[in-house]
Amino acid sequence: MAQAFATLLAILRICVVLCAVTPEARAATETPGQTYKFGVITLNHPLVIYQQYQPFMDFLTARQAWRFELVLEQHYGAIVDRLEAGTLDIALLAGRTFLQARERTPLVPICAVTGLDGTPTIRSLIVVREDRADIRSLADLKGRRMAFGSPDSTASHLAPLDFLRRQGVGLADFARWDNLGTHDAVARAVLRGEYDAGAVGEPMALRYLGSGLRVLAATPPFPGFIIVARADVPAAVREALRDALLSIDPDSPEVAALSTRWNEVLRHGFVPVDTAVYEVFRGMEERMGLAPHGRDGAAGMP
Repeated sequence: MAQAFATLLAILRICVVLCAVTPEARAATETPGQTYKFGVITLNHPLVIYQQYQPFMDFLTARQAWRFELVLEQHYGAIVDRLEAGTLDIALLAGRTFLQARERTPLVPICAVTGLDGTPTIRSLIVVREDRADIRSLADLKGRRMAFGSPDSTASHLAPLDFLRRQGVGLADFARWDNLGTHDAVARAVLRGEYDAGAVGEPMALRYLGSGLRVLAATPPFPGFIIVARADVPAAVREALRDALLSIDPDSPEVAALSTRWNEVLRHGFVPVDTAVYEVFRGMEERMGLAPHGRDGAAGMP
């Protein structure tokens, strides 16, 4: 399975290079130093991520003078490694991954991604099947099977762990708990009845709510996704990208029509970013006894 997943990612990377822009745009901008690699973690199936992020890359490329090549990575750590190595120029990062990357690589924040409520925040949702009348409160999760996403995930691991603990539910209270990798994997496993509940980031959970899953509880809002660039990306490129993102009006007819093809994370606009707010995740790590920023060991165990 892992080998098949890796093969699919490799194929998609080739497709991204071939399809990044139209032939006319490529001819106009095909000069050395004008292509910048934009990294995204595969929060769900890589083919789905490609289909939802490539139209957004095309949108950005059409609005300034440089091309953006989409790079998909299966693991959070790979994004950080590539930023450090210089084989990735720009990345969409969640809070904990941003802190980790910033410690290893000089980064320049571009903007924050706006959530459903119009602020640069998201929430984690604890979801159960709609037919689970026996689970009506967080206390009902004790003795049950719980699914989380990647141990490096902010919205499907760190934030919900911290929230549950503050509500009196710790990992030791579950009959079983596992890290399943992606948000979609968590949602599908709960739908199949393999787990009694799961933790999913709010943007990624929307497609499942009302289609078999319901929300048992939601965390308070916390800082959401951030777009960053390596410090050695030319200032003109960073500024053009920032201007292009901040100028996006999600309510305009043009954007509203196009954004139906974009991933849920990208549909609500972008705002200037205050990187100080991401320090909240240091407190979460300390409360959970986690090593700083994803260094929890090979198994990712708290």
